[in-house]
Amino acid sequence: MAISIGTLLLTLTGLALAGFWLLPGGVLDLSRLAGGSLQADLRPAYGSRTLYALLDAYGIRGRRWFGRMLQVDLVFPMLYTATIWMLAAEHGAMHRQAAVIAQVTGFAAAGFDELENLLLLSVLGSYPSRRPRVARSAGIMTLAKIISLAFSVGILASFTL
Repeated sequence: MAISIGTLLLTLTGLALAGFWLLPGGVLDLSRLAGGSLQADLRPAYGSRTLYALLDAYGIRGRRWFGRMLQVDLVFPMLYTATIWMLAAEHGAMHRQAAVIAQVTGFAAAGFDELENLLLLSVLGSYPSRRPRVARSAGIMTLAKIISLAFSVGILASFTL
């Protein structure tokens, strides 16, 4: 039995997500440092106060972990966009317009994700100085990413119904 490129990419995307959450210095470790709070770029919305409260709670070690995670996350959007693109191409033949919309919104999510990561790295690089407009802009990019990604994944899920 042959494995499709979309299935292979989906597997790699799942493994990458597991790494973000489970590896040392990942989401779970950052959450522990922040008293159980989820990191900012995984929330549907956040402002500069929330972001800076998390950065303060992380401490030096946590901020270093977060910075490394953001650097790795500069590659991850390319992976999930390729996954969405291939899955839409492979399973969207009967729904061509919906498949194209899934691909475009997946690509948009990746663009918002990249901007979010760059803005967060900028905030982190200037810490402890406060840059509330940059921090708020990162929150807006996070919201746009989540909406675009949910739309894209929702369309892909509808292909299996």
